[in-house]
Amino acid sequence: MKKLRWIALIGLGILLLGLGRWACGSQKGLLVEVDTLRRRTILPFITETAVIRPVVEVPISPDVSGEVVQIYVKEGDTVRAGQLLFTIRPDNYRTVLLQVQAALDEARAQYAAAQANLAQQRAAFLQDSLAYERARRLYAERAISESEWDAARIRYAVAQAQIRSGESSLQAAYYRIRSTEANLSRAQFDFQRTSVYASMDGVITRLLVRVGQRVVGVGQMAGTESVRIADLSRFLVEAQVSESDVVRLHVGDSVSIEVQAYPELKLTGRVQEIGYSSGKAAEANPAAFAGERINTYLVRIALDPHSYDAQRYPLRPDMSAVVRIVYARRDSVLVAPLTAIVLRKGKEVLYLVENGLAQEIPVRVGLADDQYIELVEGGQEGALIVTGPYEILQNQLRDSVAVRFTKRLTE
Repeated sequence: MKKLRWIALIGLGILLLGLGRWACGSQKGLLVEVDTLRRRTILPFITETAVIRPVVEVPISPDVSGEVVQIYVKEGDTVRAGQLLFTIRPDNYRTVLLQVQAALDEARAQYAAAQANLAQQRAAFLQDSLAYERARRLYAERAISESEWDAARIRYAVAQAQIRSGESSLQAAYYRIRSTEANLSRAQFDFQRTSVYASMDGVITRLLVRVGQRVVGVGQMAGTESVRIADLSRFLVEAQVSESDVVRLHVGDSVSIEVQAYPELKLTGRVQEIGYSSGKAAEANPAAFAGERINTYLVRIALDPHSYDAQRYPLRPDMSAVVRIVYARRDSVLVAPLTAIVLRKGKEVLYLVENGLAQEIPVRVGLADDQYIELVEGGQEGALIVTGPYEILQNQLRDSVAVRFTKRLTE
């Protein structure tokens, strides 16, 4: 019995000690971090991953099909417009050229023969015309028989038909020459296009063919992309922006860019173009419900060439970057630190500090930057609010709870 009594006394002592500590803690209150509501200028922004692209980048495909027999450049080479890049085996095209040249010679010979034949037929027609007139006079004078008159008329009609036939043959021969000349021009053009030249000044950023590889000309479907030339003196940045963010952007919005290859480099630019059709991300799962799809839109950003030293920081196509697009500006608006806003029963609230107690007030927030959020409704300039720690704000702090603080986060 004595043992049980001692155990009960010890338990009661522990309970009283705990209650005493709880009472002391309640009197002191929760230790929190605080700040003062004030007016600031905030710059709301969105952040997206992006890719560096040259402003001008031209893919080159051959005009004719065949086997690549010689390549005169390599990736990284600087080329001039009109410089020879590679050649395609010209044997077949040379053969076609010779065949068409021979066909043209034959067409010209046929034209000359048609001219000679027409001249002969005109001479025969002249002779038959004279005989026809003579026969007509003699028949009128009853100097020849009717059968002789009929024979003269028939020869005259035949001569007229032969003239028309000869003229048609000459015209056909002329058009054969024109058609063959067109074929010759095409054959010469195809033969010349077995040599592929640079279409602009720039740098070879991609060489996609090898000697011995067969390529398809652009006359057959899309053709084989063989070389890509870019002007590396000017760049832009391309980002795929989600549909929820793209509606906030405007042409001319300022942008800061961080290139992953140069962590210390901070570039600047401005939004140049905002796409009006969704990108490939929207097609990733066409069977998904509309609410489950993430549609993105291409946003092009003009890079300020004065924001970096191109010699010290040479950019290359397809480099990865992170862009921060500032899409609005709010001057002198009442703001609160982002950490001060918490959710209570689905509503956003702040905790004011008054007379050592936390007072919960509902608020309506607006735009935000990386530190502060605009207070559209609720709060008063100069009021002291709780900003942390996170664990206390989220899980312990409630309306009318006693609090204490040792410092303010900002002055």
